[in-house]
Amino acid sequence: MLKSFKLGAASLTALIGQGALTAVAEVSYDERGLVYENGAVTVQARGAVAVQGAWYEPVQAGTPRNGTEADGSAIVIAEWETSSGLLFGVRGEVDTGNTQIDDFERDELYAYVAADWGRIEVGENDGPADTLSFHAPTIGLGQVRGDFARYTGSVALLSAYDSRDALKVSYFSPPVNGFTAGVSFSPEFTSNEDAANPTSRVIQEEVYELGAQYLRPVGNWIAGLSAAYVKGTADPITNRADIESWSLGSELRRGKMSFGAAYVDRGRSALRPTAETEDEWNAGFGWAEDRWEAAASYAVTSQGQDKDHRFGVGVDFDITPHVYLRTDAVRLVSERPGIENRDGWVAMTELGLRF
Repeated sequence: MLKSFKLGAASLTALIGQGALTAVAEVSYDERGLVYENGAVTVQARGAVAVQGAWYEPVQAGTPRNGTEADGSAIVIAEWETSSGLLFGVRGEVDTGNTQIDDFERDELYAYVAADWGRIEVGENDGPADTLSFHAPTIGLGQVRGDFARYTGSVALLSAYDSRDALKVSYFSPPVNGFTAGVSFSPEFTSNEDAANPTSRVIQEEVYELGAQYLRPVGNWIAGLSAAYVKGTADPITNRADIESWSLGSELRRGKMSFGAAYVDRGRSALRPTAETEDEWNAGFGWAEDRWEAAASYAVTSQGQDKDHRFGVGVDFDITPHVYLRTDAVRLVSERPGIENRDGWVAMTELGLRF
């Protein structure tokens, strides 16, 4: 366990040679990172840097290749709890990882307020279609929806096609007898918006997300079900279809074991209006210990008669409270009518430092 240190405001004052203070503010450093606490106010800050190496064979065929990436991230969380029980907070995250994967962005900045009646979030972050959905596990470097796509192939959907980290306002209900629901609205969701050709852009307006999950004990197990639905309107300049996607997911947990699976109907969301509709099945198994966790997952995405299969295994291991090791291996198979199957694979390892 990482030891923490604390300096009260009076101690800080003594260190800098000023008069005594009576404030109760204190600074500590522990598993949460650097933490400042002063009565009802708490501020946390933590970061990480990592180096990743990969050996892969492209789906497009070719000899095995090598690749490397370096990533960094930082998170700051500030919260204030009132005497009446309202919790106000702001969360900001900067993450250089995954920006090359289907234009995903993991940077987030949003404010929230929470109480017995639920939680409201406003800003750039994931909505309920993502956060409330059960699906195949993503332990390690993401497995079937992970970093492998930096090198070859495309990631699985896992849940309904949504507005990702677009600016939105969201509401999440409090858990009631195991049931939680959420709704969000985003004025605009864009991807690849800097493309010179407008038809290469994704621009969806007035995107609504609905999500719900239900958890309950079943014997020695905890069983969960989830559902999500997303609706948006495409900008005509992109010549793409409106978003209309939904998913159903499930999860089983018992002790250190977990199973997750989902069905996703993307329809033609953000695809060409004449494209074949797209759907996906995904499933996986996970195991968690105190210092490590591992999982195996599979996803098959179908569009007409075309199918993309992804098989992944991943491990996340804490060497020390500050140093971690993640590794993934993903096998990819592309089926196209009338031609021989194309396949590829990616083996990745990442060494990271948290601080």
